[in-house]
Amino acid sequence: METGGNSLPSGPDGVKRKVLYFYDPEVGNYYYGQGHPMKPHRIRMTHALLAHYGLLQHMQVHKPVPARDRDLCRFHADDYVNFLHNVTPETQQDQLRQLKRFNVGEDCPVFDGLFSFCQTYAGGSIGGAVKLNHGFCDIAINWAGGLHHAKKCEASGFCYVNDIVLAILELLKQHQVCI
Repeated sequence: METGGNSLPSGPDGVKRKVLYFYDPEVGNYYYGQGHPMKPHRIRMTHALLAHYGLLQHMQVHKPVPARDRDLCRFHADDYVNFLHNVTPETQQDQLRQLKRFNVGEDCPVFDGLFSFCQTYAGGSIGGAVKLNHGFCDIAINWAGGLHHAKKCEASGFCYVNDIVLAILELLKQHQVCI
């Protein structure tokens, strides 16, 4: 799925920045449910706009490698990740106690492919951080990500996995923080 390369000149130096954009065409197929304000199909619409305006030729497009359980467990609790991995719309009624414990329900519903969705959006953010760390790009974009409300042991605010924290943990492997 790789295309493009350098962005338009930007910044006061006029240097072209190398832009990587993470996109999985399947991400728009996930559905939180009737009436839910979170709409992953908007990510597909954004991609279509980028294509329509010819912007994809100015960036490398990569399909994200799905985040593995051990990647997710760098921040999230093992039992929480295991729950996300195993819960399905068909099995959720048998797991009412865990649904409540992990705050999965109305705002953060169980839907088909929930864990794959988490792996995809977290994989894009982690992948972007890896590429930045290795100097393969100047800018990394993952419009499927940014789901920063998830906590270590629970879902929150439509977010199941905190891809921002996971990306920061990856960036910290190469970049020190001065406090």
